[in-house]
Amino acid sequence: MTDSMEGSYKYMEEHIDKLAINQNNLLNKFDVLSRSVDELKSIVSQFSEKISGLDEVSADRRRIKTELKHLKSRVDELYKIAKEVKEDDSTKSDLQDVESCHSGFSCSSKVTMTTGLDRDTIRSAYDDVRSDGSPTEWAVFKFDGARIVCAARGSDFTEFRTHFADDERAFGYLRLQMGDEMSKRKKFMFVTWVGPNVSVINRAKMSTDKAIIKDIISNFAVELQLESQSEIDIDQFKDALNRAGGANYGTGVRDL
Repeated sequence: MTDSMEGSYKYMEEHIDKLAINQNNLLNKFDVLSRSVDELKSIVSQFSEKISGLDEVSADRRRIKTELKHLKSRVDELYKIAKEVKEDDSTKSDLQDVESCHSGFSCSSKVTMTTGLDRDTIRSAYDDVRSDGSPTEWAVFKFDGARIVCAARGSDFTEFRTHFADDERAFGYLRLQMGDEMSKRKKFMFVTWVGPNVSVINRAKMSTDKAIIKDIISNFAVELQLESQSEIDIDQFKDALNRAGGANYGTGVRDL
């Protein structure tokens, strides 16, 4: 493992540790909230008893009792919410998922369940890029909430470069013409983009999200992982394709 990879894993581990600590703090805060609500219920009950013991019956007393009843109802609702959140299995499972990431850097089961595909638009764009009769030479796929969708497609490589922001994750599929005048041929490339400002958690999710979209984007000669704008360069892409040689049907990776 290179020093760069070790540094990346340590960086990821530190941030995942912080997330685990934050979630533990959140659970502790819910415990404090529950105790505070119990104390509030006790105070309200004592106040209610004192109001009930008043000899003087008046409109003000009836109004206070009505408002007090409403307050007790709201306190009971708050107590119920706090208790449900504390005992919610999903909160516990989230913490377990973070601990799993910390120990093995793997969150595949969680991400696989939450990330979806707009299969129709992705398949359409994929087929469009692969079609010899189509002018479309690239397609870009991005995250729309918890789904991966086709964000754009076109033929101008300059436009292609504009679709990868520093705070975004994305995928690209390209058709490039290779060879010389005597031997022209089309080759296909799959790129994964993780911008420099993407969070550590979203970086960790990228490998499983990539596996999901590759269920459709399966035919390419080269796969590249890109993390800076300078790497989105057509000459570097063609050089990688030249070095790759034959076609790769989604079974390997060739990095710059």
